[in-house]
Amino acid sequence: MQSKQISVSLDVKWKSVLLVWFWWFKNMWDELILLWNVKLLQKQWKQIFIVSQDNNRLKIFLSKEVDCSKITFLDELPRGFRSTIRYIKKNGFSQIKDFWNIDTVILWWGEILTEESPHSYYYWFWSIWPSLLLRKNLYIMWGVQVPQKIINKILFNWILRRTDNIYCRDFDCVSELKKYWFENAEFFMDTSYFVRDNWGKYFHKDGKKYIVVNINKNGKQFMDDLKKEIKIYMDKWYECYFVPVCDGWTDDDNRFFPEIKKDFPSIKLKKWDDDFEKFLQFLWWAEIVVSARLHLYLISEYIWLDTKVFPYQKKINKMQRVISEIEL
Repeated sequence: MQSKQISVSLDVKWKSVLLVWFWWFKNMWDELILLWNVKLLQKQWKQIFIVSQDNNRLKIFLSKEVDCSKITFLDELPRGFRSTIRYIKKNGFSQIKDFWNIDTVILWWGEILTEESPHSYYYWFWSIWPSLLLRKNLYIMWGVQVPQKIINKILFNWILRRTDNIYCRDFDCVSELKKYWFENAEFFMDTSYFVRDNWGKYFHKDGKKYIVVNINKNGKQFMDDLKKEIKIYMDKWYECYFVPVCDGWTDDDNRFFPEIKKDFPSIKLKKWDDDFEKFLQFLWWAEIVVSARLHLYLISEYIWLDTKVFPYQKKINKMQRVISEIEL
């Protein structure tokens, strides 16, 4: 099978761009994708707006890599009565005008429109409703699945009719959308790949005897399989490190560490967000990475490590196929 070339050309013709994403607190993958989108738009001299749940922390994270002085950070829009009251108390309606002033919205997240993520169609509608009503230019990026439920189809069609282009990070998504009726869909590599210029330039060297593991709430049914993998290597005197890829209040991998530690008291916790460059240097020396997180699996693939991933959702299998067919 001939490998597919990766395109890095994201065609955004308009000046001011609003990035709306699923702002899980301390989610490594979402933040790496956001970082690349910012880098790309800054190269094109765009005026950038970002919607975030925690603007101060996000500024700190991004400022290590990019100039944030000209980026406007907005609070997420409310999606219920209580959140509306909190929003008005904090901002009044001062930030709403920014949704009117922007030209383009890039709406993205891993599985952005899929029934595997409950209420995603409803969630995203309320996240960008001012832009949809004013018919701003809209791009959607990443995982999209044609819904089965009637209410989801209604919202899906409404959003699609206002969408200029969809950039899918897997090939099935492109095919399904075109069969459905939406023609302006194309493959675009998960943009975390572009964040570091040194992906693929670092080779694993023997001599460090440790493995890196992770599990999350969606992959917890694979806990026994993960423990079997840990035991295989610990019986060979390998050290083991658990990495909580997401340790925010909405989705916290840390909750599974105590359960693993009960069976393997010597296992150690390794954080990624204190210094991501140092974390990468640590990861390069791992013997194998065993994970239920797509996030950690893809990073490990990018630097050519041995990996094992537990497919708790379709996106895992889809991205494994992408990795096998593209030119890394």
